Amino acid sequence: MGVNVMCVTSAGGMPLFTRHLGRVDPFPFSVIGSLNGVHLFSKSHGVKLLNSHTESSYVLWKEYEESVVLIAVSALNDETVLVQLLDTIFDAMILTVGIEDLKNIKNVERLKRELRPCYLLVDKIMECLDFGDRCIGSSTQIFNCVETILCAEKLCLLVCLESYVECVSSLFGCVTVENCIAVATDAWWDLDPVERKLLSHIITANSNCTAFDVPVFLPRKSPTVPFRLVGVCLIIGIWVTVLCGPKPDLATIQQTAFQVWSPMVAPLRSMLNTRPHSIPSTVQLHSSVLGFLLVDKKIGKYLSSSCSMLSKKESRSPSEVLKTFYYQAAASLVVWDKGHKPIETYWCSEYHKVHGVRKGDLIFCVMYSASVPTHTMRLISEESLTSLLGDSLSW
Repeated sequence: MGVNVMCVTSAGGMPLFTRHLGRVDPFPFSVIGSLNGVHLFSKSHGVKLLNSHTESSYVLWKEYEESVVLIAVSALNDETVLVQLLDTIFDAMILTVGIEDLKNIKNVERLKRELRPCYLLVDKIMECLDFGDRCIGSSTQIFNCVETILCAEKLCLLVCLESYVECVSSLFGCVTVENCIAVATDAWWDLDPVERKLLSHIITANSNCTAFDVPVFLPRKSPTVPFRLVGVCLIIGIWVTVLCGPKPDLATIQQTAFQVWSPMVAPLRSMLNTRPHSIPSTVQLHSSVLGFLLVDKKIGKYLSSSCSMLSKKESRSPSEVLKTFYYQAAASLVVWDKGHKPIETYWCSEYHKVHGVRKGDLIFCVMYSASVPTHTMRLISEESLTSLLGDSLSW
């Protein structure tokens, strides 16, 4: 199982890049040419080619700005998911080079070189797909949602973060713990979910250094004028990142980070204790809970935790099972017809049970041991959600 993604120019069908994920081979140039040729032939006859099926795969074409064509070939993922995949990949291309260079392609070879930094972003985006396979689907990444953690130090860290972003002449800032957002400013949360997700991928990609300074075009907020995404490692595993303009320079930002965050070393180190469960030790869940996934689709964030180890007979981790359950069952809880508004769903298997419930804009998916009676899952899920977020459901 896997996915192939190709990007070609609309005018001449020149390949800009190809990426693949999973147990599939990259397509040769002849296959890429054939797939683009079918699209080009349809377009020349006034027909818009959207998708096609084979016995084992789903093929999708989509043209952007009458300049580039993205093609996806995948298994086990329907049209809606693949459209979201291609849209996000095009946003990653905008983030890297800006919309103007994509609208007006003057030199194909130069554009290919400039798009190389976005390869890692494209790979990360493809990991958001679910193939029901342990080797491919081990990532808990979800489309256009950033991963977060719950920490007891949130309020004091947020005060420090707001002071820090003001010192570097910015409004946009966040603190991440092992690539999960612990706190962020209001302006950061006001960014489009796609932009936040792509920025989180960049932070992850640069987490092996002590600081980074990367120019980025925001696909929604600023597709023509770049910002600077500047990150500073506070302690190993914890980063503070801001979006800012041409000034101040990186050295000044690093010095400011040291001055502002030095008094917060103890709370920062304490935050590391929330990983890998992503919740404070004071939060106690029912012993039958093997893991959970809490998603806020409106804001674009999620909280994932594996609270227990599965038996050796179970081949997939709780996070992998929950991701599959979310895509195939629970995500439909936020999409309903006028006369039909489902609020919960569940799966039962030989080794575990999974229950999903909608609470306002939140979708809460919980994985239980198989011994838990089906009729008690609702009660335990509600108690678990209250334990995580409190009666106000503020997250």
